[in-house]
Amino acid sequence: MFNPKNLVFHSKNTSNLAKVKLSHTYQALLWALLTVLASSSFSVAQQSNSPYSFLGIGESITEGTAVNNMMGGLGVTNATGLYINNMNPALLARNRFTMFEMGVSTEAKAMQNNGQRSSTYQGTIAPISIALPVSSRWTMLLGLRPSTRVDYASYIVNKLDPLGVDSVTYSYNGSGGLNKAVIGNGVRVSKNIYLGIETAFTFGVINHDITSQNWSDNQRYQVKLSDRTNYSGLNYKLGFVWRPQLSKEYFLNVGGTAELGQSLSANNIRQFLTLTSSGLSTINADTLTQIKNATVTLPATYRFGVSLEKPGQLVVSLDYSMTQWTSFKNISGSNEGLKNAYTVAVGAEYIPKFDAISGYFNHVAYRVGASFTQSPYTLTGTTGAKDYNFSVGASFPLRTISYMNLGIVHGKRGILSTNGLEEQYTKIVVGFSLGDFNWFRKPKID
Repeated sequence: MFNPKNLVFHSKNTSNLAKVKLSHTYQALLWALLTVLASSSFSVAQQSNSPYSFLGIGESITEGTAVNNMMGGLGVTNATGLYINNMNPALLARNRFTMFEMGVSTEAKAMQNNGQRSSTYQGTIAPISIALPVSSRWTMLLGLRPSTRVDYASYIVNKLDPLGVDSVTYSYNGSGGLNKAVIGNGVRVSKNIYLGIETAFTFGVINHDITSQNWSDNQRYQVKLSDRTNYSGLNYKLGFVWRPQLSKEYFLNVGGTAELGQSLSANNIRQFLTLTSSGLSTINADTLTQIKNATVTLPATYRFGVSLEKPGQLVVSLDYSMTQWTSFKNISGSNEGLKNAYTVAVGAEYIPKFDAISGYFNHVAYRVGASFTQSPYTLTGTTGAKDYNFSVGASFPLRTISYMNLGIVHGKRGILSTNGLEEQYTKIVVGFSLGDFNWFRKPKID
């Protein structure tokens, strides 16, 4: 079992030791927060395009951390207490010390449809969470995480004469997405049973715009059809884990989660705007329709997992999840052609010698994983795009139980002939798991 005595060098001057630890912790937190701010600035200037995000409420973003990404995105049953598990609230109870988790990711993507190829990149802030032990059996989580992303841009040029001097361009743009503010609780109700519940407030704005511009007109005004929807609502996720001990060294973890279907409140406004040629100033705006307190129905998601664990050294995991996206309904009651989705993921974690007194790389956690997803998205045909990816990464100790997590994910989604779009992507994820035995504890003097 996890034993903090193996991680800390003791000193008679406990007060000074605590001060040093806290000082290092704040330095690490400052470094991490600066990284987030830098990522936020970067995202403003990013060049990205995700055509599938046109559908539904946008493209789903994994709620897992960098650690989960390294292992194929799984996390229903694997937790060590060295990082926060956002996938299953029941496993929060294994975080016996205060832990702060955050990170960023950047993705390079090459896309091809029947007409052209393009390359894009984007940056995303990963979930931000803090785990707060309430007692030896109960841990609470507070967090903020992205849930979906809408981010696409395309245009069409129609020539009005054979020479192509006069033309009309049509631009299609989408932006925004949904986020979640979460409160989670995990409790160890008996020696081998863990239960958890997570309450999330979902909120966000999604924009879909169509803009035309006639280049044969000297004024070259832009005409835009703007569609803007504000979403909000509550949803709940339940989790459990059964953790029997198989032998002196090995444990079996069996668990599952149920993220219940939810109804989001939606307020929609559609406007017809006339803009200057630059698009920076509005000449005229007319409201076409305005819908208040409409309902959008989101489907339930169920996850199941099993893992074999040798505490402090080895975890091998298998996860399965499914979402019935055919039950999705937008404001108009349409499913938008979304398909049922499922994911199968496998992954492993290995630490050479967790309790070694010396040797930096003895404490590094190495991870590898792979996953297959039958996604709900397709632009043509009746089958959702298939997503295959492989991941690898490691967690590097910063101090005590603080780690920098670095991973890479490479994959392919969709088949051109079947889905109308084929994507190859490489994602780099960077995360920080910052923990300290002395957070919110008064130092004691021997």
